[in-house]
Amino acid sequence: MKVGIISLLSESSKMIGKECRDYFDKVEMINIRDVNVSSSTNSLETLYNAKKLDTFDCLYLRGSYKNALLLRAISECYLNTTYLPIKPDSFTIGHDKFLTILELQKHGIDIPKTYVASTISSAKKILETVNYPVMVKIPSGTHGKGVMVADSYAAASSVLDTLEVFKQPYIIQDYVETNATDVRAIVLGDKVVAAMRRKASNGELRANIHMGGKGTPIELDYNTERIAVKAARAVGAEICAIDILESRKPKVIEVNLSPGLRGITSVTKKNVAGKVAKFLSERTKEFTENKKKENIKEIIGVIDKDKNEIITNLDIKLGRIRLPQIISKLADIKDEEEVVIKVVKGRIEIEKH
Repeated sequence: MKVGIISLLSESSKMIGKECRDYFDKVEMINIRDVNVSSSTNSLETLYNAKKLDTFDCLYLRGSYKNALLLRAISECYLNTTYLPIKPDSFTIGHDKFLTILELQKHGIDIPKTYVASTISSAKKILETVNYPVMVKIPSGTHGKGVMVADSYAAASSVLDTLEVFKQPYIIQDYVETNATDVRAIVLGDKVVAAMRRKASNGELRANIHMGGKGTPIELDYNTERIAVKAARAVGAEICAIDILESRKPKVIEVNLSPGLRGITSVTKKNVAGKVAKFLSERTKEFTENKKKENIKEIIGVIDKDKNEIITNLDIKLGRIRLPQIISKLADIKDEEEVVIKVVKGRIEIEKH
């Protein structure tokens, strides 16, 4: 099996790549800075250093909000042919804090009350109606950046003035008292494989490790683990980190599609990267087997096994005939390879030129 990891080549990505070598025959680390997507009427392909990117059994995409559209485009290129632990639209949802909130709300997951405003004037009108303190955010930003706490209208108004430079919508969210702590859970599929409680440093309310927060290992109770898994499913990610506030009812505040692993690995003493690599391997095998079964289902019946003759239904749209994928495999005709097509009424023959 072959896995590609497209990322900014962070330390966490390298940790995962190293562990993948125990599970995959070939591991390719790809710098997303050298990747682009080409789209035309009849084709969609990913280019790496100006050449078409190889095929993979598994493709794990990681990056920041700045790469969200590119990550989505790349995953669209490999959709249905390669195991992708994160769905294409997840990249635009997961890298936007308010779109994430919308998906969580849609799936009935507890969240803090949240407002969004497109202008500073409308945002300040919201500030006149809320209880303090409040969280003020912009849709993008990671590691606690672009997130501020305000304990009064004057302070929140000043924060809005500061954030205006980013030219982004404003998110205003109820502050949930948790003694400056939150929980980060790493979700793989239907389980949490590592979790820590983060405590903000003195004078800081953001508990992110990158902001100086300190972590302690924890084991989530069943209910909180189910909430984390449900949140991951809501945004279409089989691998991600879920941030939760431990209030009377646990509330999900963020989803991170490219979580850092050094902090939680150090705190929990668990080989999180190794767990990610093993999960990718297992899910890739499942995906490959399911694709084989799907190909078999495309064949309704076999007339002559020696001649590879099959009975199947044709998919004709707008006058174009689309053949099942299994026929392409049996014929061993490559993309854009020249062929001779012989057509008479009720019969079509295709041969290599």
